[in-house]
Amino acid sequence: MLNEKTLKSALESGSVLPVYLIAGDDTYLKKQALDRIIKATVEDSDEMNLVKFDNEVNFQTVYDELNGFPIMADKKCVVLSEYEIDDAPKSELEKLLELASEPYDTSVFVIYFGAYEVDFKKPSNAFRQLMSAVESSGGAVVRINCKSADELARWLVSSAKKSGLTLSDKNAHYLIERCTLDINVLSLELIKLSSFLKEGEITREIIDKVCVKSAEASIYDMADMIIAGNTSGAMQLLDELFYLNVQSMPIFVNIALSYVNMYRAMSAKPHRKDLEELGEEFSLGSRKFLLKKASYNLKNFNAEKLKLSFDALINAEKELKSYSGNDRIILEKLIVRLIYIAKTGEALG
Repeated sequence: MLNEKTLKSALESGSVLPVYLIAGDDTYLKKQALDRIIKATVEDSDEMNLVKFDNEVNFQTVYDELNGFPIMADKKCVVLSEYEIDDAPKSELEKLLELASEPYDTSVFVIYFGAYEVDFKKPSNAFRQLMSAVESSGGAVVRINCKSADELARWLVSSAKKSGLTLSDKNAHYLIERCTLDINVLSLELIKLSSFLKEGEITREIIDKVCVKSAEASIYDMADMIIAGNTSGAMQLLDELFYLNVQSMPIFVNIALSYVNMYRAMSAKPHRKDLEELGEEFSLGSRKFLLKKASYNLKNFNAEKLKLSFDALINAEKELKSYSGNDRIILEKLIVRLIYIAKTGEALG
């Protein structure tokens, strides 16, 4: 199985395989991987030897293209995109598996899942069969997952430098936490920063001025304010989130997640597990930075405060799911109760 780095390295060395299956959970990087394979197979603007199919596909036509000779070139590239594999009739799936298991001398077959996110730990039976077929042909499964926050930060620092700007590692992480973990969105934010600043250092103040804070980041900030006992700040952010039409349940879930991560960090201490190991254990992926926040927030917490906080969260969840009350009022009451617990160590009646 290849990843982003090993695919790039293999293609640059001239090693192009007969079949590729591209999947994962990062849309931007998956498209980048597809473009790399196409570029390594056919010349730029060679539309005659680049053949694309989508979900509405006739596999006999695909077979004919794969076994046909390229026009005035060494190879052709045949791309099948967004095939709805889990809903495919058995007869159609068998045709795809047969095509994926054949090594081709003059064609490269790329099966591309751009929008479809695969859980590689628990893939569907059809997808598992497809992976086996691709590897039996001498091809490769290309697993493209989201970069970690640290990887994204290094990428941001490097990209800023190429644009003539200076971005510290600390401020790169701040940009990620404020905006998103989506590399596509971060690329656009970096373009905005470059257009605004032209040259010099990207500071925290400039990031606040130019970049749009994501709703998710606002919820994380609100959770931090609740834990710190900042009632006015938490209520102001709640007001902003409702103004942006963010639904109440995602707000609640992300507040609850902050407390869950504090519990995880507290439970890990006796076992001397570091935050990196803990993030792997709970499959947090690129959101491991939330454990750092949780570990920092624990300084003013103990087991009893966490227990009382979870009681308040459970009661609020029941109220939200009952649809019998006003969601905003429920969340406002939750914020007040959680802050009271954080400050006094007691539940508010």
